Amino acid sequence: MRTALLLASAALLAAPLAHAQTVSNDQFDLHGTSSQMSVATDSALDVGATSIAGANAYAVTGEDVVLDNLQHADGDVTATTTASIGSAGGVVVVTSAAVANGVTSTTENGAIEVRSAQLSHANQTATVLNDTGYVGDAASSSSASGNVAALSAANGDISAILTQESTGSLFTKTEADHWGSDGQVVADSISSANNITASGSTTTLLTDTVQISSGNHVTAEVELYAGSAADAVGNATANANALTIENQFGYVNTHAVQENSANVDAGAYVTLGGDFTGFASAGAYGVGNSAIVANTTSDTVLDISQNNAGDIYANAGLVAEGAGDQALASSAAYGNVVTGSLCGQQCGDGQATFDAANHQINSGAVRAVATINARNANMVAGTATAIGNAATYQATSPGG
Repeated sequence: MRTALLLASAALLAAPLAHAQTVSNDQFDLHGTSSQMSVATDSALDVGATSIAGANAYAVTGEDVVLDNLQHADGDVTATTTASIGSAGGVVVVTSAAVANGVTSTTENGAIEVRSAQLSHANQTATVLNDTGYVGDAASSSSASGNVAALSAANGDISAILTQESTGSLFTKTEADHWGSDGQVVADSISSANNITASGSTTTLLTDTVQISSGNHVTAEVELYAGSAADAVGNATANANALTIENQFGYVNTHAVQENSANVDAGAYVTLGGDFTGFASAGAYGVGNSAIVANTTSDTVLDISQNNAGDIYANAGLVAEGAGDQALASSAAYGNVVTGSLCGQQCGDGQATFDAANHQINSGAVRAVATINARNANMVAGTATAIGNAATYQATSPGG
């Protein structure tokens, strides 16, 4: 059954849409891009600072569109944001984002067919330094991606053949230092060499994807300090290849090949110098290859192949020198992850079928570390999880 459905989907991917408008995009960035934002103030109510750098970006929206996309980035992409703030009684938001190649396509009451190749052959770096006195609430984030493709449809169909190749290194770091806060201080950092998302509602969703990450490293770091706060949260996420498919009320057929040889490193370190009235949390997640597919009330077919040869490391550390409610730290490191789910019977269709196959090889070292040093807390909890290959499937329909 799986073979027949895959062959039928391949035929649909190869056939052009009737009466469709064809759009072609060809972008080549040779020397790279950089952005830098700096803000300094003694006193303010709200503060916002953002830097964004990208080599190639393309977006298309329409009905019955055929998109041929080629993006090639050979220059480094760097985004840097720094903030020095004496006090801000409202909200402080400081962010940076570096993306080599990005393509988005959306449709409503129509259909889109996408053939895309994204080649990132340089480095991506995003950093944030946020140094403040008193703040009401604060959010600091850095993100870097080699290749990003995002597709979405409502009452329409998606068919996509996507290739992503990243040969450069990625590095993100968020450093946030706050004298004190009566609210919440949050810091996060995300590095992703290749990332594909496709979502639909009342959609037939067909994808055939290849993701290859072969750079030296994919690294995300967070260092968060607060003298005192209601809540303090630091999260670092690093992944080489990520594929996410989410659909409702339509057939899904996903074929994917993911290969990674880059070392992946996620580190989150949170320190509370004084009391915290709510919770303090540090979280680190590192993964070589990740594929997540979820559908509702319709037949679903998955065929996933993953090969990870990079070392994966996740480290989460929390130090709470004052008193608080919850002190938490969690780290998770995976070589390969596949998660597939179908809500059939419970969501209203007991006839929907779920057919899945996966092939996983992990030859990299996988390590997770979590540490908590809390002087006085109502609850202290931590987890450290390291798994070479993980596959999880859940189907509520009979016969799935």
